[in-house]
Amino acid sequence: MYRKTLIIVILASGFALLLFFKPWKKEPQLLPRMEDRLPVADLIGQSDLLELSKSLSKTMFYFKLPFRDYLSADFLLRQGKQYGVDIQKPVFFFANEKKEGVEDWGALFSIRDSSKIMGGISRLKKIIMIKDTTIYNTSVYVSPNHNVYASYGSDWMLIYSGKHFKKILGEVLFAKRNEVKPKWRSFLNQENLDRAPIVAHLHSRLLNNYGIEYAALSLSNDSSSILVHAGITQFDSLSFQLKPMGAILEKQEFSRNLINLHFNVERLRKTPKDPMYKIIKSFGSKVSFPVDDLLKAWEGDIAFRQGGFHTIKEKYIEFVLDDNFNVTEVEKYHDVKVSGFSLYMSVNENGESFLRKLFNKGITRKNEGKYRILYSPPVNLHKTDTSIVFHTGKYIPELIQDSTNSILWTVNYTPVQFYIDSTDVKTVFGRIRIPLKKIVEDHFPDR
Repeated sequence: MYRKTLIIVILASGFALLLFFKPWKKEPQLLPRMEDRLPVADLIGQSDLLELSKSLSKTMFYFKLPFRDYLSADFLLRQGKQYGVDIQKPVFFFANEKKEGVEDWGALFSIRDSSKIMGGISRLKKIIMIKDTTIYNTSVYVSPNHNVYASYGSDWMLIYSGKHFKKILGEVLFAKRNEVKPKWRSFLNQENLDRAPIVAHLHSRLLNNYGIEYAALSLSNDSSSILVHAGITQFDSLSFQLKPMGAILEKQEFSRNLINLHFNVERLRKTPKDPMYKIIKSFGSKVSFPVDDLLKAWEGDIAFRQGGFHTIKEKYIEFVLDDNFNVTEVEKYHDVKVSGFSLYMSVNENGESFLRKLFNKGITRKNEGKYRILYSPPVNLHKTDTSIVFHTGKYIPELIQDSTNSILWTVNYTPVQFYIDSTDVKTVFGRIRIPLKKIVEDHFPDR
């Protein structure tokens, strides 16, 4: 009796469980998230549009740019609300490189209300030519004059420029939930995503060829310049580290280019596959520069300064007539202004051998007591057991001890500054400061 009762209870319980879980019914398939839809590219990143707007507003008001009101946070919020775009969520962007520059680019926006998107498209049609088409049974809007495509779904909108829109749209449309691409997963797992208005990873074929895995970039700005923070990560461990101190040349009023670097290069000498070694070799190959001899002699400190003027004595020949009307040659000297040039290198016992190599290859040559390095002005040479110094001035330039690792290079009258802040096992961390004054003047002369 008890056995029959137990069997009935078990069967009833099993039947109840079947009715509750309904295994014959398929689970509804969850839609992919925004991060699942993101296409793989050489450059991937995200931007907080509101933070970017607040950051750039300082610059736009400082330079009194005419469109500054249209990029304010309040204006963007109003436009987003009117046309269904969720401005408060991150915008994800991507781009691919080619030899000449950027091959294509795109961005994915989060949509709050897709029913409002057509209002924005209809408004754009009144300003620019937009054609409608269909790809994968999805509406696509094309601006042929600008080579820009747009499409959207219930919670996303894709903007794209390039030749591979169908492929990119396919990646976005047919993405599956929880299948984030490895590059994007690595990017989204980093810690500093919320600390800057723009954050990106660059996976470049050119970088890979030099042994660099990727460059992590973030952007900030003050009123007069843009600051790019960078972390360059190699596949293998770094073969150099920063020295705590070294000799530097100080910036002067008319300095156009300035380099002050201090590295420990002991491991670099033995690692020809290191990215830094490859970069030096790449630049040096253009003039058959003896890179191996340089690394044998170099102790890791280099200081270079160019700009301003120095006055030097230059010899010339003048033909004169003597009392008997015979032509004779007379050596004379006159003052000539040349561009200021100073170069310091710390060296070891191989410094003399490295100098001889430069002379043998014609990279350095001597003429009438002065020296030239390729196309440099005539310079003086001063060498010791621990240093080599070339300088246009009459005296050796003053060197001071400092921890600075930086480069200042003038590009189109804009002094761009590069800083190397620190290193760890595989990564070099630094900054690039780009003043905006000349750039703004060139692009907005009538502001």
